[in-house]
Amino acid sequence: MNCKVCPLNIDSNCFKAEMVSKIPLHFRSVFLCNNDCANNCKGESLCGKDLWVLSFIGQKDKFAMANAVNTMENLVKKGLSELLCFLFENAPYETRKKMWLRMTKEHTNQLYMFDALFEKECLAPLCNGNIEEEMHKYQNCVLFPQMAMAN
Repeated sequence: MNCKVCPLNIDSNCFKAEMVSKIPLHFRSVFLCNNDCANNCKGESLCGKDLWVLSFIGQKDKFAMANAVNTMENLVKKGLSELLCFLFENAPYETRKKMWLRMTKEHTNQLYMFDALFEKECLAPLCNGNIEEEMHKYQNCVLFPQMAMAN
C-alpha cells in the first residue's frame, strides 16, 4: 500500500480518524504515520499498517484482512519469522490460505520461517528434499492451527 492513500497516514486525504479511535490514546502514535514511509518501509521497523494488521487480524478487521498479504511480504522481507507465525496463527482461514499460497508460490526458500509452527506439531524443518511428498502435512499445520493444537 502506498502511504499517500493509507488511512493511518494523518497527512493523507484518505486518513480515517474512526480507525484510530479504536486504539487507546497512549498507543495511537505507534499506529499513525505522517510521512512518505521513507523511514519505515526501507528500514528495520514496521509501518503502522503492518502493526495494525498484526494487532487486529484476529478480530477479523476488514483493513487488517485486506492488507495481510502485504504485511506477510514485509515480514518475510525483514526476516521476522516470529511475527510471521503470529500472523498466520491469528488470521482467519481464507486470509491464511491466501498468504500460504503466496508463500509457497513466491517464497519457497523462506518456508523455514515456519519452523516454530512445524516444531509444535513434531514436524521436521521443511527441506527441499521432502517438499513434494510431505507438503500436505506442513500445509495442514499452517492452514488449520486450531486442529493442530487440539491433537
